[in-house]
Amino acid sequence: MPDRRFPICSTPFPPCLGRKAPLDRLTASLTKAAPDHLQLVGPRFGGKTVLLAELVKRLQQKGEPYSAIFLWDLAHQTLDSDGHFIRLLGQELARALRASHPDYADHLETESNGSAAEIAEVLDALKDEGGKVLAVLDGFDKAVANGRLTRNLWDQLRELAIKPSLRLVTASRKRLSELIRDPNAETSPFWNIFDPTPIRVGCFDDHDLDEVLRQVQEIRLTNGARTELLNATNASPLLTLEVLNTVLSNGSTGEIGPEAMRTACDLTFPAVRDRLSLLWTECPPTSQESFRRVREQAPVPRGEVSATDADILIERGFVQLSGNKLLRPSRLLEQLLDEMPNEGSSLSRLFGDVRAYQSNLRGALEYRISHIDQLDAKLARYLSLGIDDLPDHPDVFLTHIRGIVDKAFDLIWGAEIPEKRIPSGWMSLWKRNDENVSAWETTFPQGGQRVRLLGLMTGASQKSAPCAKHVTKGTYVLMNAVYGFGDFGQHQEGAPVDAGTAYAALHLCIELAASLARELGKRA
Repeated sequence: MPDRRFPICSTPFPPCLGRKAPLDRLTASLTKAAPDHLQLVGPRFGGKTVLLAELVKRLQQKGEPYSAIFLWDLAHQTLDSDGHFIRLLGQELARALRASHPDYADHLETESNGSAAEIAEVLDALKDEGGKVLAVLDGFDKAVANGRLTRNLWDQLRELAIKPSLRLVTASRKRLSELIRDPNAETSPFWNIFDPTPIRVGCFDDHDLDEVLRQVQEIRLTNGARTELLNATNASPLLTLEVLNTVLSNGSTGEIGPEAMRTACDLTFPAVRDRLSLLWTECPPTSQESFRRVREQAPVPRGEVSATDADILIERGFVQLSGNKLLRPSRLLEQLLDEMPNEGSSLSRLFGDVRAYQSNLRGALEYRISHIDQLDAKLARYLSLGIDDLPDHPDVFLTHIRGIVDKAFDLIWGAEIPEKRIPSGWMSLWKRNDENVSAWETTFPQGGQRVRLLGLMTGASQKSAPCAKHVTKGTYVLMNAVYGFGDFGQHQEGAPVDAGTAYAALHLCIELAASLARELGKRA
């Protein structure tokens, strides 16, 4: 059997190797007199879960200041509602308190409501006793994205988290501020309790790599072999550890030279191809183009690449940052791209079958978003998060269309009806034309009535001429279609959702955003 010295994506969690810098920062921030709420950010396969497990282990061994600690895996937790989240949080807290505060654990387990008030009661009692709980929420981005959690939950969590007896650490692939996609939830003060500078975890640094190599004392890498290892992996944890697994599985001992390391890297490629392909596919087209540029022109000044694209490539180990230059494209990634015929340009490869179409259409839509001048920043973020949902989670994307609709209406009202008071001239015209608008005299339209108002404003009615100053009938047509998808997303009731349907809805959302950018961007 091959020597899997370094298990990857395994259960139980493999041991944490290196990572002194992020662990030191996490520990210092959580054990000072006034501990912070923290966010840990890193890419898929970056080692976030392993790092958090090590943090929990160290703080449990330390014994203070936390009398209870729990690591909650939200990535594999189906959350149906705010109440469901709170009930599960109470269960996790009860298990954590069982050893140190059994009475409080019993209280949480016997109370049937599972409410935030019961958790708050326990946290207040812990404060009086000098106790403190650390809640480590792994896969927090999945909870934020599932579309079933509302601002009410985030407000409740904020009320719990401001108590001195509770501290939170979240782990996600993006900053918390980049995850929110509901305009209502976005205004919750919960998001402001965290240290605004996230702790990032990505590739191994030199100290981490030294620690990894100390685990394999039966082999010694020459300087040339270490260079070849870095040329292939750029110290990506996934790639580095798999290459070392290959070296060990070949029965190699003693000194490993550059030629042997190059061979091991080549032999590792089949084992990492699928995961490497997934990491590459998750990169936006602009990041992929930046990688191709580094591959062709290295070194490339970092200032000539957007900060977001540079960070995406660096944290995945696709390129290395040296000084202010991007260089050393990962040889394993190059091998992946080389096996793709006409990589990056062939229509047949990109869209030749349903699977390829669904996988690659998101890139075309990302480019379309990049074409839109004066695109509202929040709409841009909502659209980008929608692209992240596809093609694997079309139901999740449809759930969040309502947020895109609400933001689009906010922009329209801000331009056309700033105080949400329909001009009396419009109302008089519509009444004369029997448009049935009397209810709007006292209440500004809500829900689907907003679409009807937009239609009247833009001349969609056969009875009345348009009266809007900026938005047009084309925007109404797009909004009408998008609103229908948003309504479906809120009431799916188990209906199957095809990725192609979700892509069609996303394209409509993008064109709605583009139409608003054109029409509202012209205002003086």
